[in-house]
Amino acid sequence: MDNRLVDSSLPNKYDTEDKIFSICDSEIEEFTEFLTNLKDIVELLPKRYLSQDFRDLNIDYAYLLKNGDVVHIEHHTNITEDLMRRNFQYQTVLHAATKKLVHPFIFNTGRIPKFKVDYASPTLLYNPTWINSKEKEQSVLLNNIKYKIQNNQVINAYDALDLIWMPTYRTNQNMENIIIELIGIYNNLIIDENLLGILRKCLILWSGKHLNTEENIKKAMRGLNMTKKEVEVTSQDIINARIDGMLCRAEEAGREEGREEGREEGKLETARNMVRKGFATEDIVEITGLPRLSVLNIK
Repeated sequence: MDNRLVDSSLPNKYDTEDKIFSICDSEIEEFTEFLTNLKDIVELLPKRYLSQDFRDLNIDYAYLLKNGDVVHIEHHTNITEDLMRRNFQYQTVLHAATKKLVHPFIFNTGRIPKFKVDYASPTLLYNPTWINSKEKEQSVLLNNIKYKIQNNQVINAYDALDLIWMPTYRTNQNMENIIIELIGIYNNLIIDENLLGILRKCLILWSGKHLNTEENIKKAMRGLNMTKKEVEVTSQDIINARIDGMLCRAEEAGREEGREEGREEGKLETARNMVRKGFATEDIVEITGLPRLSVLNIK
């Protein structure tokens, strides 16, 4: 099989969590250790690979360790059998391209999956190390950080990463309240300025995805000290995050209904919101999957 490395990458479908994952990986040196507990990472490997079976494979992240092995990390917000098989292919092609032993990890920020091993045969299996953010108790980690703040202790990179991923941890709290609380905490941190800027950038994205009411949106803008000019500069990311949030809420509504009617109504509600916000018909059709006529009929 012809497998080789290519020094370019292909764009991925926009996803707020993916965007935040990319920010953390490129801007916070401790992020990979935060996920894997591995301390001997040497360098980042290329993301894009060519194989005989697949023209392009665009992995999330792969790192070379000091001992010569490779760590392969995939981030997902939803786990399916097809995704597991694709990850298995990634590991196989990565091994063929590097000729190294590959250690696979999955950073899952969605629901905890029922299956965690994919069998190609009784002797061939894909059994990654799972990092499920929903297995972390939000209240415990949040209280630890609040204790540090109350005692004027410096917040380190690992604390900052917990704050960044806090909205994906296990909780019964309302998501809008969580985001507003995190913004309040942001304003009271003793932390490295660079980390503070990264945290702010991620909180802007979480706000775009999860905040619905105008009151909370205004609170977020005030709490993050966002100027009108800054909103304009980052508007595309904010718009993408808002669309992502609307679609996620529509899917959740469909799951709760448990019927196709519920899913369709969720899509229609998303489309109505997008019409009110002035999105082009073609963009609404592409994003929601609704027929063009259905979108045109929305008043």
